[in-house]
Amino acid sequence: MLKWRCIKMSSNKELKVKTFIVSEKQMEIDSKMVYYDIWGTKAHVLMLNKIGVIKKKEIVPILKALNKIEKIYKDEKFKIDPDKGSQLTLEGMIIKECSDLGYKVHTARSRNDQIMVTEMLYLKDKVLELMEKLIKVQKSLIGLSKKHIDTVMPGYTHMQPAKPTTFGQWCLAYFDGLMRGIDSIQKAFEKYNMNPLGAVESYGTSWKIDRQLTTKLLGFQKVWEVPIDVISSRGFVQLEYLKVFSDISITSSKLSQDLLLFDTFEYGMIGLGDEVAQRMHPITGSSVMAQKKNPDVIELIRATSPQIIGFQNIVANLINSLPMGYNRDSRETKEYIELGISKMNLMLDSLEKVLLTLIVDKNKMKQWVISNYSLTTDLADYIAQKNDVGYRLVYKIVGKVVDEAIKNGKLFKEISVSDIIKTGKEFGLDLKLTDEELEKATDPENCVNKKTHVGGSNKKTMEKMISERENILEGKQKWIDLENKTISDSKHETESLIKKILGGK
Repeated sequence: MLKWRCIKMSSNKELKVKTFIVSEKQMEIDSKMVYYDIWGTKAHVLMLNKIGVIKKKEIVPILKALNKIEKIYKDEKFKIDPDKGSQLTLEGMIIKECSDLGYKVHTARSRNDQIMVTEMLYLKDKVLELMEKLIKVQKSLIGLSKKHIDTVMPGYTHMQPAKPTTFGQWCLAYFDGLMRGIDSIQKAFEKYNMNPLGAVESYGTSWKIDRQLTTKLLGFQKVWEVPIDVISSRGFVQLEYLKVFSDISITSSKLSQDLLLFDTFEYGMIGLGDEVAQRMHPITGSSVMAQKKNPDVIELIRATSPQIIGFQNIVANLINSLPMGYNRDSRETKEYIELGISKMNLMLDSLEKVLLTLIVDKNKMKQWVISNYSLTTDLADYIAQKNDVGYRLVYKIVGKVVDEAIKNGKLFKEISVSDIIKTGKEFGLDLKLTDEELEKATDPENCVNKKTHVGGSNKKTMEKMISERENILEGKQKWIDLENKTISDSKHETESLIKKILGGK
């Protein structure tokens, strides 16, 4: 039997930059990924056994060692040696358990593809978990949209009253924005659902490895083929997800900004439930002003997006202009995707709680629609439709009436038919309009319900859109469940092969 020898490094000098290269932060992140490194190593060992590099009698102690190390990890006793880093710590433990046979484990593998496959497996799980949280937020928005399908509220442009809409449609607008984020996560997941194992250091290997086998055992969709592309792309996966997270967090930030405004005393259209904000609470209350119920949670949701954008920019700059092949710079991207996922998870959990406990003041919303002149355009639309007059001309007529009313401190409801007809004559038009028609044309519920076009705020139109989106959401959940099952089945297949080899040993 060929004996594998341990070669001692010849340098007697202490490495002075050890803690910079293998930092505490990097070891902390690597510790979360050890399970995936063990799984990847098991798949690699099974493949080496299949191609005859590791013989039948040799694989048993190696697999036993890996099982033992996995138990040590699950018992939270696995410690990364800072002199070695995570990957060599694992290899050292294998060698310790099964002596010279352990040296065979790293055949046809480099730390480069070992790290890549570990990170890819870890990210797949974490991204699917994050998508589950996003689905919960979407369900909350759908629930609010159903509940407030005909709750009239003012719409705004330039922060000024524009036209009436419904709170249900406001919810649906943010649902659609976040759904594009879910679509983008799915596309990124599918785009990079490739197995990097077998790329070795960057240039492949002369060993007759079976990359299809490890792809199957690790639950990837296909082999990531060109070795130099594989290793040179470390950081691109992280960047792709951070780009998507940026989009999602920006949409969430916009939603939060709306809620912050609507929650002010001056708007008074919504309130936060006691589950997320309380008066005189040491966290969400003021230490001096007893009346304050501070929306800290929404402010911090808003604060997530600039951080995610920052992480994205850091990763882009880290991998920018790196030459082909492995470069240690790419190692740093691990820290920022981890921060990004952590921030996103906390933000989505909190956003769901805010939406589930949101208090909506229907009366105040309707009151603002009636009093803030946001029914002006609906009135102009009706007059143009009834009299078959070009909208731009009616816009000028109604605009003059409204301008004079505002200047004279009149309420919108105080505008009369005679005001409109009189002004119409000034423009050479004999407009037809009755008091009953004016009242109906400026009824808030009637105004939002008249928008029957695709995407409109009409109740039946909204019900159709909500139903369609519920089906889309169900489809996304099925996709997540299927990907989770693929991962679970792959783990099971890996373990089944190991059990078959070990038998009762």
